[in-house]
Amino acid sequence: MTEYNVTISSKGQIVLPKEVRDQFKLSNGSKVKVIVDGDTIVLKPRSIADELQELVLADIVKDGKLVTPETVKKYQTQLNKALDHMVAEAEQEYNNKEYVSLADLKQENNHV
Repeated sequence: MTEYNVTISSKGQIVLPKEVRDQFKLSNGSKVKVIVDGDTIVLKPRSIADELQELVLADIVKDGKLVTPETVKKYQTQLNKALDHMVAEAEQEYNNKEYVSLADLKQENNHV
């Protein structure tokens, strides 16, 4: 475990050391979670699951529903089914060779 000392600015901001930003591939605009556990503060890079959770919550609010654990679970189930369907379609396209290779994409971009 590595420990760094950082200073909080008058606006409540901290600067993560470059080594930490590089290690976790954080750059300008990257989002992190702040987790408070007793007297401990943990910063964690946001994951795709966190982003999906945010989308689920936004959909619930947009639909005018009350945000409850049951509603969140229902929307997550719907999202998971949609993602499973997209993955299955992508696998089928791949198996049927209905895709453009990366080399072909690069070649197309060179001609634009």
